[in-house]
Amino acid sequence: MSEPHGSKMKSVGLAALVAAAILFMAWLAGLLHFGKIAPGLVAPKAAPTEGRLLVISETMIPRELEVLGEVISSSLAQVSAQVPGKVSKIWVEAGSRVKPGDPLITLSGEEYQARLNLARAGVTQAQAQLTQITADYHRYQYLLKEGAASPREFEAMEARFKSAQAALAAAQAQAQEANTMKGYTVIRAPEAAVVAARKVAVGDLAQPGQPLVSIYNPDLLQIEGEVNDSYRDQVRVGAAVRVAVPAVNWQGDLPIAEIFPISQSPSRTFKVRTAPIKDPKLVPGRFARFSLPLESAPGLLIPQEAVHLVGQLTMVKVVVASQSQWRQVKTGRQIKGQVEVLAGLQPGEKILLPDSHAR
Repeated sequence: MSEPHGSKMKSVGLAALVAAAILFMAWLAGLLHFGKIAPGLVAPKAAPTEGRLLVISETMIPRELEVLGEVISSSLAQVSAQVPGKVSKIWVEAGSRVKPGDPLITLSGEEYQARLNLARAGVTQAQAQLTQITADYHRYQYLLKEGAASPREFEAMEARFKSAQAALAAAQAQAQEANTMKGYTVIRAPEAAVVAARKVAVGDLAQPGQPLVSIYNPDLLQIEGEVNDSYRDQVRVGAAVRVAVPAVNWQGDLPIAEIFPISQSPSRTFKVRTAPIKDPKLVPGRFARFSLPLESAPGLLIPQEAVHLVGQLTMVKVVVASQSQWRQVKTGRQIKGQVEVLAGLQPGEKILLPDSHAR
């Protein structure tokens, strides 16, 4: 018995749908190629090379080590009190320039003046006694010569005379000491200097040995820094270093004057100091840096004009197989119109230079 016509048509439609789905999946899988272009390699067009080529080669580059340091003063000194006393007057402020003997601090001197007055009175009294005894001594010398005084009497008078002389000398020494002590109440500058800081105020009680003012000689400033021990063999006294003090925009070339033989145990560094600097802009404590010359080492140098700033990247044009392409490089110091390349290029590679700077 034959199937109804409607059922037959449904079977045919279902079979066609399944066949279409299989064909579509095969096309997606790339098994069918009709209507598609077969893949292949197409050589890209070479970018035109404007300029001339430079072949990179190694060269000996003088090396430098940047050392951080500070301005120091080897003459920085603390001026201290030598006698106790209350601060009654301050003559200077930080930054004041002083000459030798200029007063810095005055301490209350009433007590020392009283001592001096008492000592001077003692000198006057001892002097009067010696004057009287001296007259008696000369008289006994005459009496002894004339036989009117015995040797024993003369010896007693001579002993009184010498005792009076000793008493006057002791009184004078006492007066001199009192005068010296009173002089210590005025603390004076020992040399021409600049006041770095004052450390007391009026009314403070100063004790012997207590620092009152710190001063320094502005003509004896130096730059001091610490260098890693691994570079000790490359540092020489007399070697010129390029020094900079950024805070005051100061630069200069100075020779190394001192190399400390002892290393700092925590940091494994040793100190170096430059020759003295004389400049009113510099003061102790300012941050400084200097470039320490080291032995030359092989490296890569390229003309500064070959380096381009593309956005925030440092780039050069490298030529590979007659095609130029940008490549990022890491640069170092600039040396006489050339730039040191630390990474990104190898000896034998070629870079593209502008025509005006080609060589």
